[in-house]
Amino acid sequence: MQNSLESLCIVGGGTAGWMAATLLSTALRGSNIKITVVESPDIETIGVGESTVPSIMDFVQACQINLKEFIQATSASFKLGIRFDDWRTSEAGESYFHPFGKVGKDINGFDFYQAWLKSLANGQETRWVDYSANAIMAEHERFMLPPHQPQNWVLSSYAHALHLDAVLVARYLRDLCHKRGVTRVEATVKKVNLNNKSFVSSLELDNGTTITNDFFIDCTGFTGLLIEKTLKVGFEDWSHYLPCNRAVTVQTEQVSNPVPYTIATAQEAGWSWKIPLQHRTGNGYVFSSQFCSDEKAMDTLVNSVHGKMLTQPRIIPFITGKRKKIWHNNCLALGLSSGFLEPLESTAIHLVYKTLVHFIKHFPDSDFDADSEQIFNQKINTDYEEIRDFIILHYCTSARDDTAFWRWCQTMPVPVSLNEKIRLFKNRGQIEHIPGQFFTSDSWYSILEGMKIRPQKYHPLVDGFHRQNLANTLSENIKDIRTAVLKMPNHYNYIQANCPTQIKAIS
Repeated sequence: MQNSLESLCIVGGGTAGWMAATLLSTALRGSNIKITVVESPDIETIGVGESTVPSIMDFVQACQINLKEFIQATSASFKLGIRFDDWRTSEAGESYFHPFGKVGKDINGFDFYQAWLKSLANGQETRWVDYSANAIMAEHERFMLPPHQPQNWVLSSYAHALHLDAVLVARYLRDLCHKRGVTRVEATVKKVNLNNKSFVSSLELDNGTTITNDFFIDCTGFTGLLIEKTLKVGFEDWSHYLPCNRAVTVQTEQVSNPVPYTIATAQEAGWSWKIPLQHRTGNGYVFSSQFCSDEKAMDTLVNSVHGKMLTQPRIIPFITGKRKKIWHNNCLALGLSSGFLEPLESTAIHLVYKTLVHFIKHFPDSDFDADSEQIFNQKINTDYEEIRDFIILHYCTSARDDTAFWRWCQTMPVPVSLNEKIRLFKNRGQIEHIPGQFFTSDSWYSILEGMKIRPQKYHPLVDGFHRQNLANTLSENIKDIRTAVLKMPNHYNYIQANCPTQIKAIS
């Protein structure tokens, strides 16, 4: 006889906590499992994850959320990818684009990148991003939601994410969960109790009550109140791979129409971001304290922003890495409690969603089968390592040597897994994509091409392509994309016509 869980407690609100409550209240509907969120009024939300990746759309759909309502409530704008400024060299003004979606159409069963390499060898001079609908949409600041029944390959090849206000996201999801029957307790956890099997048994709150549940989700941020302070699972520190350990953030007035992409600009000791929402702009500088003081980082950021500052600059310290176990006994770590990877590729909310998807797939009974926990941890570890390697790629391929930070990157340690991937690419122009990984081969090609790293040779069988036919096919691809994109409305006009926010910036 199967014994199901009867109750689940999410400790901590914020983006991660309310994402968990929203998705689980949807997935567990009809199960009679009671969901409680304990949210402290004394603990400030970090508010990370304002730039997202396309899996945010999967989350919205999975939770049966009205997209228009969600965009308006969170002051969201659309995102087609990331523009990287000044990453390759110290010569100012050079940039490249990492687009979402697919780049080009595979030809005769071959990866499009191989066909493109062959066209370059044949003397054609086109950019990699010329074959990306997302990149051309971004260049022209065009946008429309993908149609349900695309009329051509271009309209089925692009993908998008959102820029959004993390505090407003948590507020929207909290209200939605209230309507769905999730119980919210406003209190601070004073003590976590364990039973004789080292399982969390109850929480003692500062309002004098004690909460007992079958399973607990730790959303207490960097503190890791349950997973680390109580269960002591340990932390895998990746600072030797990624030395940035602090960020300074500030919000500013929106002084121009929001563009449909995030901007990441290389700085002396790290990089800065610019995230355009409908009502304001989010700005930040991720840096290494080994190479830059808080004061200098703050000055760098303040001097680079445009528009009136709506908040005071705020320093956020962090350690790059992850918990050695993200699910242990009857506790799951989520969001900052589970680990942190700098937001260079906007993966914070993606990892929250992916963790929840894995958890739901391996959802426990009251016997807490150890195999399910082990398989879950293996899967989420792989996800973290994939994203870690992709972030390192941006640093280890840079030719910048103008500051001590970038000179460190010239000889930085690189994981074996990434070294092997780069070596295969340089030899054959191939990136092996493992099913389940988030970053596609096209994403890897986009960063490597942006850094002007080309393979020594292409796949030998593409020599079988007829030279003129290949040239004609690629020219048609470019024409198809530009024709489709230029029929699309302006990004800002599209928002104003379909999903304008009523949120106003407040200083």
